Formats: sequence, structure tokens, C-alpha cells
Amino acid sequence: MKDRMFSGADVAEAVASAAANLGLPLAELRYVVLDAGSPGGRGLQPTPARIAVMLHEPGAPGRRAPLAAPVRHVPEDPRAGLVDTIAAVAEAGGLKVTAELEEGEEALVVQLRGEDRDFFLEPDDRAEVLRATEHLLLRLYGAALEPRSVRLSGEGFRERRDAALVAEARRLAEAVREDGRARTLPALNAYERRVVHVALQGEPGVRTASSGEGAQRRLTIAPAAGPQGDPPRE
Repeated sequence: MKDRMFSGADVAEAVASAAANLGLPLAELRYVVLDAGSPGGRGLQPTPARIAVMLHEPGAPGRRAPLAAPVRHVPEDPRAGLVDTIAAVAEAGGLKVTAELEEGEEALVVQLRGEDRDFFLEPDDRAEVLRATEHLLLRLYGAALEPRSVRLSGEGFRERRDAALVAEARRLAEAVREDGRARTLPALNAYERRVVHVALQGEPGVRTASSGEGAQRRLTIAPAAGPQGDPPRE
């Protein structure tokens, strides 16, 4: 029996499905939220929540039990916690990935190394798993590292992710110009929203604006009421 992935309409449903399938009480499950899911809306399709339940051999043949060290536990040293959490995600997914930390002025960058690091950018470099894992790291360790943020990256990650974001933003901008209907992107972090703002700054006929709070802050591409000015500050 391998470590298992489960999905549901939201995280609670995914956890309930895992408990039912594994025959374990909810309190005994140890899991990582890979994707919190999205309800959709404004022309976007809803996406399911996905979790990875981590299991290990307790020594009895043929039986497995929840991983002893839950990822929800926050170590006293958040830097050690960041590395440990990536190790837990890698173990749950059977991935050959490790984490190295790079200290920056604005963010602590978690660099992913290993032959399976591209798993975090799939599908099509949209980085859904990367964003979900980065959000998990921020929830666990962001407060302890303030005022710096936490950023998940790897060799070529940001370049490929930025290119995919710009391409998607320009595709949506063209759709907005065609039918005059605004489009709202999935939740993005401040860096990603800035990439879209700058990419569309010179695009005719559209404007961008952010709304929402925290991790649910979203960016909308709407028909321009007039000449487009500078991108909003993030």
C-alpha cells in the first residue's frame, strides 16, 4: 500500500473521503493540502481540493499507519520546518525532491532540487501544485518569518511560470476585448499579480484591478473605461 492522494469538492470532503477509504478516524489522519480547490465562477471551472495522506510502516507486515510527525506541527525553527514540509510532500507523492533555502531581503526562497521538481509546475506550467504548496508554507511559517515572505522556486521555475501567466493574461485580455465581459483569474500571490499588471499595462481596451483579502486576493481583467494608467500598487 502506497501513500495516497484524495480529492473532494473542498478540503473537508477530501479528508472525509480519505478517512472512509483508509478506515481511519479523522483525528489520526496526517495530510498535506496540495490544492485547496476553487468554487469557480465568472466563466471559470471549479477545481477540486486535493490532499496527500502520508503513511509509514510501523513494523507490522502488510499494515501502515499515519506518519508520526504531522506536517501541521510547526517547529521552533521555521527554516527547519520549511525543509521538513517539502520532505513530507515529496514522501507523500513519491517524489525525488529536496529543498534548499536562500536568504533574500524580501523573501526566504525555498529552492526545489531533484529530478521530480517539475511536478510542482504541472499542468502546462500553470504551477497549481507549486502555488498550493507555497500557500501551505506561508500558512505554517509565514507569521514566524515576517516581514519577509516565503517563495517556492526552482531552476527555471519563475521564468516558465511568468511566461505562462503572461500568456494566459493576454489570452483573457483578448477575450475581454471581444465580448466586453470581465474575467477574474484564480487567486495569485502579490508577485504574480504584479506580473499580470505589468504585462497588461500597455494592452489597449482593458484594465486590471485586484480585490479580496489575503490568500484569496484575485485579479480582474475588465474593459477599460478610458486610458489605462499605471498598475495598482501591491
